[in-house]
Amino acid sequence: MTIGFLVNPDLSHRKIDFELEHANQFLGGATEGRVSVAFQDDGTTYAALYNPQAKHDGAEPNPVASLARNAADTGNSRFLQDPIRAICGPVIFVDSAGKDDSIDAVMDAVDHGIRAVKNYREDMPEEYHLWRAAVINSENSL
Repeated sequence: MTIGFLVNPDLSHRKIDFELEHANQFLGGATEGRVSVAFQDDGTTYAALYNPQAKHDGAEPNPVASLARNAADTGNSRFLQDPIRAICGPVIFVDSAGKDDSIDAVMDAVDHGIRAVKNYREDMPEEYHLWRAAVINSENSL
């Protein structure tokens, strides 16, 4: 069993126990993607499991996963810069090395990301809605 932290696009979240080969039951779909994500500038990375087909299937953008993916890819912690590479649908965050004993650190980091998204949506609602629309429209234009 693996322990992960499931985060939905609406920011609801919970700790889950699952078998890696059955992660898709939480992610909605038959395929599973994995990307490196970061929530802090200290170089710590985690893994995000997601359904790469979710965006094509019309799933809502996941701002927490998208923020963390951008931070890991570019080192840029500026919020929600790339709608083309946004992750959609539910995401399971796990330790990048697969260690279950570090789930508390994973959950703390993801909670930090959830708070950042909530603050951003409150402080900059127009920018958030523009980013969300860009994510949705980017799939429709492909």
